[in-house]
Amino acid sequence: MNVDAPPRPAFAVGLSWGLLAAAIWANYTVLARYAVKTGLTPGDLTLLRFLPGGLLMAPFFFRWGWRDLGGIGWRRGLVLSVLAGPGFSLLFMSGFALAPLAHGAVIAPACQMLAGLALSAWLAHQRWTRESAIGAGFVTLGLAFIGGDGLLHSGFGPTLLGDALFVLAGTSWGLFGALSRRWQVDALRVTAAVVVLSLAMVLPVYLLVADLGRLVHAGAGTLALQLTAQGLGAGLVAVLAYSRAAVLLGSGRAGFFGALVPGAASLIAIPVLGEVPGPLQVLGIGAVVIGLLVAFGAARVLLTRARSTA
Repeated sequence: MNVDAPPRPAFAVGLSWGLLAAAIWANYTVLARYAVKTGLTPGDLTLLRFLPGGLLMAPFFFRWGWRDLGGIGWRRGLVLSVLAGPGFSLLFMSGFALAPLAHGAVIAPACQMLAGLALSAWLAHQRWTRESAIGAGFVTLGLAFIGGDGLLHSGFGPTLLGDALFVLAGTSWGLFGALSRRWQVDALRVTAAVVVLSLAMVLPVYLLVADLGRLVHAGAGTLALQLTAQGLGAGLVAVLAYSRAAVLLGSGRAGFFGALVPGAASLIAIPVLGEVPGPLQVLGIGAVVIGLLVAFGAARVLLTRARSTA
């Protein structure tokens, strides 16, 4: 089945937004794993993720009208905020406390893509292309390799539980993209709603139950790094970038940007974390990246050019 392609200018702009989101995700994935290994909890990182963006976007949030959430509506705004806010963050960060970086870097983006494709057909009436279906098949193969690696090293232990959390996190983000497309929400306004409402959900609970001393002992450098990567990058700019890409390209296409993350994050993790992917992890990363290339038509373009020059 064919899908109506967006106009060339819209496609180029959407591609740029999607690549920006992917670059931020790759770096913040490594830094999230680093933070967990150095003692910060998923709750700490969730607060740091939404604190800067929530404070920065609060004036815009109220200027656009809090009664109808800037035209988005409270029901839609709350659903999108849970999916892209505390729900996603707590699942994703908790996964890193149980499983290695290569698992999270592959499973969450892959499930985001698969969920985006499946849900976009149902919720946004966006039809699949043949290339999207083949790409999804490669991504599924990549997940099988990663799952096999988890079973090989830990059986049905903590690693497999961490993998399950990554599956839920990726699915949550895929649903966020599909609903953003269906409801045609403005990217900047939904970003403001997500970060402000997420901060309002997280902050009171954190102050009641968390150990504030843990943040103090983390050090100013670590906090500044995480506030920049989690709060400004992943919590604000990446939400805006992905929302914009989903509106311009469709949630199915936008979901494939997450497939850039596994290879990039795994390469960054080697010098930063000292985590070298094993053979099955490398196969999983490769299968997911191939799925991305096929789904976006890059593989077809490369083959066409190779034949024309032969």
